[in-house]
Amino acid sequence: MGNSSSNTTENYEVIVKTSDRKGAGTDGNIFIAFLNNTGKRSKDYKLDVRFRDDFEPGHNDRFPIKNLRDFGEIVKIELWRDRWLFWDNWLVEFIIVTDHVNGKFYEFPINRWIKGGTKTRWSRYDCQLPQLDSEHRQRKEELLGKRNVYKYWQKIPGLPVQVRTLPSDEKFRSDQLKSFTSTARKLRINSELIAIATARNFKSLADFETIYKYTFHRPSSIDTWDSDEVFGNNALNGCNPTQIKLCEKLPEGFYVTDDMVEPFLEGLKFEEALTKKRIFVIDYHVMVDIKYLPCPFALYFLGGDKKLRPIAIQLTRAPPHAAVKPPVFLPNDPEYTWKLAKMWFNLADVSYHQSSTYCFIYFILESVAVTMHRHLSLSHPLHRLLAPHLQDVMATNCQVINKLIGTDGTFDSFFKMGCEGSFKIVRNDCKTRTVKTTEVLPTNLKARGVFDEDVLPNFHYRDDGLLIWNAIKKYVATVVNAYYKTDDHVENDFELHGFRSTLSKNVDAGGCAIPGLPGNDGFDSREQVIEMFTVIIYIASAGYASSQHNIYESYAYPPAYPTLLRGDPPLDKSERTESDLMAALPEKNKMLGMLAVVKLWSLRSKSKLGEFESTWLYSEECCEALQQFRRDLRSAATTIDKRNSTREFPYYNLHPDNIPNGISI
Repeated sequence: MGNSSSNTTENYEVIVKTSDRKGAGTDGNIFIAFLNNTGKRSKDYKLDVRFRDDFEPGHNDRFPIKNLRDFGEIVKIELWRDRWLFWDNWLVEFIIVTDHVNGKFYEFPINRWIKGGTKTRWSRYDCQLPQLDSEHRQRKEELLGKRNVYKYWQKIPGLPVQVRTLPSDEKFRSDQLKSFTSTARKLRINSELIAIATARNFKSLADFETIYKYTFHRPSSIDTWDSDEVFGNNALNGCNPTQIKLCEKLPEGFYVTDDMVEPFLEGLKFEEALTKKRIFVIDYHVMVDIKYLPCPFALYFLGGDKKLRPIAIQLTRAPPHAAVKPPVFLPNDPEYTWKLAKMWFNLADVSYHQSSTYCFIYFILESVAVTMHRHLSLSHPLHRLLAPHLQDVMATNCQVINKLIGTDGTFDSFFKMGCEGSFKIVRNDCKTRTVKTTEVLPTNLKARGVFDEDVLPNFHYRDDGLLIWNAIKKYVATVVNAYYKTDDHVENDFELHGFRSTLSKNVDAGGCAIPGLPGNDGFDSREQVIEMFTVIIYIASAGYASSQHNIYESYAYPPAYPTLLRGDPPLDKSERTESDLMAALPEKNKMLGMLAVVKLWSLRSKSKLGEFESTWLYSEECCEALQQFRRDLRSAATTIDKRNSTREFPYYNLHPDNIPNGISI
């Protein structure tokens, strides 16, 4: 490429990082100019080093800037490429300008494609509220362009909207997707080898243990699956810790009587146990009218040893005037009758986990991610705050999750509910699910009556989750308060209001129909903004980890946590045998196929919460906020390690080492 200026005074140096994405580099001519704090503009400089192929993907290139003396503080740069090879766009991550004379450097995160023939201006840190940004025209045009790329589509009626077509910038890198598909292929081959090496049909529960070999380790649930104490702990710290509630009165349609459960209340009368806050309940009313699934209740008692145990399970429902009421299963029923009832309840628990816990997280975060790109400029501090937590969600949904929920996909093949049943569960759940009541962790715990450790001890999800929630909220608050100095700044932020109003608007009106956002018609205080963005980051990181981290140990042994059971829920309490359990459990090929799937799902993201591949927020205040966030997470990790050393059932789902920044593969 051409020669640069021959002047020998090199007071400044420009460092340019080109993205490592495929096609990010350019052979075009790149130019830069500088603007200082008095409004003075430098001459144009061509960024070029003789005999070097500059601006290749993933490269850091250094360019001396000669004969630029006493220019002062650089507050903006102009950056452009000429029209030569006009189609050869360039994806630049950041530019750093170093002042060798005064020992200063100026960061300009770009994270954008630079098109031929278009001059762009970037402020230091590229992080401003829209009402304060002098480059408002450039900012507006960029958002308009984004809206042509990030378009909404409600692919599944009644569920959150997704992106219509996956933008190229959102796709997984080829090596990332190749690694995932290679692992999936290996797991499938291993399951097929196990099918060949084991008995054609399993005749007893002991036969199941023959399948755990190669990459499939023996899950701990084999030894504890039929324990009432473990069943109670799963309600608190398993895949669905968000469903258990303090029971103040029995739900309508749960036909438990005092004499049924008082043998398990350690001498208390039932009303007395209710008054003493010793009774808890899970009510899966969202399963009503879901084909093939039970629609169960489970009642629990907190014993004097501080352990939670089930004392009643009802698997089906009937109106009060029904001539025949559904049976209520009890711990003193015949051994295998009680085990079978717990298996069918856990089938409902699995179905809820995959639908309203797992899929809801994926889809709701995609709605937020698409809306972020459409309404918050990349120059917006809140876009930069969210970006590392949402950067893979669209790709994960479009390239992985949609295959699982497609026709003849994983849900139809290995889950009793099937795809349509899963979607109906989510629709039913969304009728009462709101951000303010369901997704704000402290509010949700209080609404369920389980916030107080004295009321419900050994609720590790709550105790560890609050540590993470508070650390995230503190981090978010510092960033929000750094840019929104007053509540007036919130009210005047038109990009933020567009973001919020679109999330809450009905789908027919071009929105996402997410109910119960903080604020009434919009954000009017910093506290509302802090709460909303804490929710988003918590769901993407800790919410995902709490439901995903221990999935193999839960799912890998079908009697413990079945995704599929044959036949219908039992309608009587007659004595059952192990053969009845075997008749309900799925056949071997289904079991092995699901084993490969859950092993794939259990693979952890390489990212850790607070550890980002790229820097998104550059200001000193935000950098210190991130460092403090990391210190708070380390402190939380120390606390959790100490807690786990004395817990009967250690809980690792919300240990910071196991929490990713967001959903990925």
